[in-house]
Amino acid sequence: MEKRKVEDKIREEIEKLLDLSDSYIGKDIGVHEMESGILAQLLKLGLAILKVIISQKLHQLGAYEVADEFYKSTGKKPRKYLSLFGVLTIIRPSYWSEDLGEFHKLDEHLKLPKGSYWSYNIQNLVGISSSETDYRESVGIMNALLDLGLSGKSSERNAERLGEYVDEFYDLNSYQEEEDGQFFIAGFDGKGVPKIKPALELRDNPKERLARGEKKGIKQMATVSVTSSFTPEKRTAESIITGLMGREKTENSQEHLKVLPKKKTDNKMHKNIHRRAFLANQEKAIEYGIIDLKARMTNPKSRFIVPIDAGIGLEDKVLAMIKKYKLKSKFDGIVLDIVHVSEYVWDAATAIFGEKSKLRRVFVREMLEDLLKGKTEEVIEYLKQNRDKTNLTSNREKQVNKTITYFTNHKHKMNYQWFLKKGYPISSSIIESTCKHLVKDRMEQSGMRWSSSGAQNMMDLRSVKINNDMAEFIEFVIQKDRKVNLSKIAA
Repeated sequence: MEKRKVEDKIREEIEKLLDLSDSYIGKDIGVHEMESGILAQLLKLGLAILKVIISQKLHQLGAYEVADEFYKSTGKKPRKYLSLFGVLTIIRPSYWSEDLGEFHKLDEHLKLPKGSYWSYNIQNLVGISSSETDYRESVGIMNALLDLGLSGKSSERNAERLGEYVDEFYDLNSYQEEEDGQFFIAGFDGKGVPKIKPALELRDNPKERLARGEKKGIKQMATVSVTSSFTPEKRTAESIITGLMGREKTENSQEHLKVLPKKKTDNKMHKNIHRRAFLANQEKAIEYGIIDLKARMTNPKSRFIVPIDAGIGLEDKVLAMIKKYKLKSKFDGIVLDIVHVSEYVWDAATAIFGEKSKLRRVFVREMLEDLLKGKTEEVIEYLKQNRDKTNLTSNREKQVNKTITYFTNHKHKMNYQWFLKKGYPISSSIIESTCKHLVKDRMEQSGMRWSSSGAQNMMDLRSVKINNDMAEFIEFVIQKDRKVNLSKIAA
């Protein structure tokens, strides 16, 4: 009887669709209005068809009676389900057991969502959208097209729900082995996330101890982990300098020096990029990257490097993890980011010559050329000589000293001649671009403030999206939501 009623409803909706199309033929109406009307009617038709299918599933499988003394029937219970076509109310048998508690065999058979009444399709689409934009805006297109009445708060809950699966997803679904891949990088860097001030701090305890990596009342540091494989590409020092400074132009036999926008170096070399971000846990981020790298390096000849920007404590933690996971035999060194190095060179040149001097640019080019040829000691000595023989103000002398100290402390990571000869990347631009794309572009949108759990869940969900793993991830969520192994229960 129920089936006949629903089938009659389908026929009714089909008739309405046909009547609607006939009416459009005789009306003075825009095609955009036709599209909206047809879509609305198709959604009603889809909802009716879905009802028929679900009712037949119940009928075909004997209403899911469980023939086992360990599973007790607790009657029939309704649940709401929000499909792409609209809301359904599904009435299905309910059971209880010692090991499972309450469960619903129909839910397991149809893979109905656990912990959410949204269709997995909606969870997926809104999850993708919310990983890019404000929660309220993330449901806008879905509501406009499908009239589902989704709210920004429900989008936030969806992101929190999905985000909780990400760690396990990547733990169980480690990056695909790359038998052909031989050269790899692991990179790490930090980016601040705007935080909600704790209520306790706002109320009566301004000296409340902050979480590790948290800046008082402002931001908490997230550490980004990036791994990738790359094909070595030998480049000259001149090509690197051109990428950093732009090309020189000559006109009327005189040299006019024009600084072009800085180019992102090395990014084109990377492939199979895997990205994650961890709030207030630098060690976890580093360990995650090193573990991921180890899983990918299946070729016995695999080698890897670690480009960094000289963050505080970063080098020691990276080396400790490399030792812990026994990768020293495959490790070709830490590379100090050449872009940061060039910025220190520019600062020293400005301090010595001033911003308007043409000698400033010539000096920078010469210094970079020497650094890329492995002459770091000579550059340090030359900077000292220029500092000592030039009448500098205390501030300018301080800036030159800052550059000297930076090069002195990190010269063991500045063997650029060797790295270029091997065809290795010498910048951390891929890590910095990930900091911007993964963290800043979403977490620092206008007026945003995050709780610790909300920030981590969003960065996790955004990682899945940026890694192009969303389809596999949603399938993982569907499988994890299953409470009952149907093959073990007799029907």
